[in-house]
Amino acid sequence: MATLVFRLKYVPEEEADDIRQLLAEHDIEFYETSAGRWQISMAGIWVRDKQQAEQARVLIREDQLERSRDMKTPNIGEYLLGYFQHARQNPAEALFTLLAIGLILSVSILPFLLSS
Repeated sequence: MATLVFRLKYVPEEEADDIRQLLAEHDIEFYETSAGRWQISMAGIWVRDKQQAEQARVLIREDQLERSRDMKTPNIGEYLLGYFQHARQNPAEALFTLLAIGLILSVSILPFLLSS
């Protein structure tokens, strides 16, 4: 049975390429699945062999720890820029998120406005 070793959702292509290269360098056979047209499926890198899956997880964990050490802490401007980049890449998701926020806020505030 195949084992998911790395989820690809919200992963930059450069990082995904590095993970693919890392697995290939260690002769770990893997395959990928995409999220599909509607982005509802599991996009990830999978390994069929259980022992290779464990080895892959260890290698990926080490790679992720190294990446986290190299990262700098973003400020609020970088968070906003990241959101706008994500919204540009996934406009439908961003629109539904904003609509959900608006709906929740209106339901939360409406009783106070009506009681006046």
